[in-house]
Amino acid sequence: MKTDKIVDVAPDDPKNFVYIIFYWLGIGTLLPWNFFISVSEYWKYKFRTVNETYDAAMDNSTSGMVLNDFQMSWSSHLAVASMVPNVTMLLLNAMFGHRFRTQPRLLVSLIFVIVLFIVTVTMTRIDTDSWQETFYYGTLVSVVIININAAIFQGGLLGVAGKFPPKYMGGVFSGQALGGIFASGTNIVLLALGANVVDAAFYDFLIAVIFLGTALATYMMVTRSEFFQHFADENSAKTVMKLPEDGKLLSEVETGVAIVHPKSVNLWSVFVQILFYAIAVFSIFTVTLGCFPSITVLVESSYQGTSWGDTYFIPVACFLLFNVGDFLGRTAAEFLKWPKPGRIGMIIVLLIALARFAFIPLFIFCNINDSNRQVSMTVFGSDLAYMLIMSLFSMSNGYLASICMISAPQLLKTPEEQQTAASLMVALLGLGLGCGSFVSNFFVKLV
Repeated sequence: MKTDKIVDVAPDDPKNFVYIIFYWLGIGTLLPWNFFISVSEYWKYKFRTVNETYDAAMDNSTSGMVLNDFQMSWSSHLAVASMVPNVTMLLLNAMFGHRFRTQPRLLVSLIFVIVLFIVTVTMTRIDTDSWQETFYYGTLVSVVIININAAIFQGGLLGVAGKFPPKYMGGVFSGQALGGIFASGTNIVLLALGANVVDAAFYDFLIAVIFLGTALATYMMVTRSEFFQHFADENSAKTVMKLPEDGKLLSEVETGVAIVHPKSVNLWSVFVQILFYAIAVFSIFTVTLGCFPSITVLVESSYQGTSWGDTYFIPVACFLLFNVGDFLGRTAAEFLKWPKPGRIGMIIVLLIALARFAFIPLFIFCNINDSNRQVSMTVFGSDLAYMLIMSLFSMSNGYLASICMISAPQLLKTPEEQQTAASLMVALLGLGLGCGSFVSNFFVKLV
């Protein structure tokens, strides 16, 4: 008579400790990128024409300044150096990530990012005027390496989160949105305080290093918890209980575990099952990156000549409002969890995601200066209209993306398939980001 029994009762997560750590790790995944793009004036200063008498470090405005080739090309080169390695590594992670242990990948990649950001912090205090070209390309190389490791970390983290109950995946995504709020909020505070751009960049990058350091420490702590080990279960160990009449299981009772070999995963089968969610998340981020920030930053306030219109409109109405709306959308998805996972739910999510393409003409018809227009005209001239469109745009981005990422792994049965599904969704998310960044150039020409 066979009497061995597999016991797989999930332990408790005391005081939501593991959830809080996932949330914190989510903040850390995108915080470096958010700070990198928020210090645009710092990069203009570092790559300025050195013989200019204008000292950009003492002024937060570059109005009237003639930009050189380095300054003009920096943003586009930064985007390419970030997106190409990021998407590439997310795809590789989706295809091969399940073959490697997650913890070493997460720890090593995060350490690399921290080291490179320490170098970035140091460079804010070094005079690079005599070797600007070397600094320019050296920084781009560091951005490539940072994003390779950031993608490994993000893909691995979401793969692990896919093994946990749905709220833990939601915690990671809400944390990412909160990181955006923190970065954009910091930028606004610095504008209000009048800090020079070099000092602002120094503190921004230093804060990123501190966050990443705490993320590394907290992840090492959380891996020791019983709750984390139960769901992460990289060794696929299950407790085997011995019933009194079964003496043959004595050795297993003494060790407490029986090793179950990991099952192979059919990548194509997993992809077919989550296809609608995959297309939806790709569409969501294609639209988001196609509009934000390429088109959204072209919109001007109707109150030109005021501190709101000249200084705070774009930082608040564009960047802060987007990040707040994205955060609220992701948070709402954790509680509402609608539509539910399933065929009907997938179709509803996909249709709403495709409907977001309407935001492209809506932003184009906002209050963009006529001198920057080629084929369109202004329809929504007020700041309120722009902020309303931005609110719907950002909240739908956060809500739908979270629903897709939370629901897709639930369609699969085994932990290995769930992790693969989560990694595939991250890969499609990355492809959407890459596609959106490329088509944004076309969307701008429609203005």
